[in-house]
Amino acid sequence: MKKVTQYSHDELVRGIRNSDRTTLAYVYSTWFPMIRDFIGKNAGTEEDARDIFQEGMLVLFDKVQGSEVEWKSTLKTFLFAVCRNKWLMVLRKRKTQNTVADLESLSDIESEVAEDIEKSERYKLMRKGFDQLGTECQQVLNLFFEGQSMKEIAEKLSFTPAYAKKKKFICQKKLIDLVSADPSFQELYEK
Repeated sequence: MKKVTQYSHDELVRGIRNSDRTTLAYVYSTWFPMIRDFIGKNAGTEEDARDIFQEGMLVLFDKVQGSEVEWKSTLKTFLFAVCRNKWLMVLRKRKTQNTVADLESLSDIESEVAEDIEKSERYKLMRKGFDQLGTECQQVLNLFFEGQSMKEIAEKLSFTPAYAKKKKFICQKKLIDLVSADPSFQELYEK
């Protein structure tokens, strides 16, 4: 069997979308060194680079799940921009004054990347709050988010329609309170 050393854009998207091990191994072995070098030159460790690369891969994975994604850059450039921005956020949090190495211009995709990072961070924050809810609240909100009517939710959970509506309101309030009490909430929404 011939070892593939290059992937087309579509092959990479398809491989990442399907969590293909060979494709992911290729991405890691060929793209991680670039991230490791950048973070190493900017006050980071190899462990930092691994963490940032994993977070970047999650953003990239979310991005390739979109069926109608219009790419304004290569996947490699996109991943680098995501990791670069995530690392700069870490440095800001650490309040370091390190000078970031000169980088090729990534201005065309900066706003796109920033939106993807913010979306990913907001999702993580919401998921964290959701996981702290009780089982009954999770069931009610899952059914509601799936588009079930209050009548359908009531039937599935053996509630009256009025109680299902009240329970949904209570659970939404709990979720909002959990999310807004999280320390990272201020960071995301003070912009």
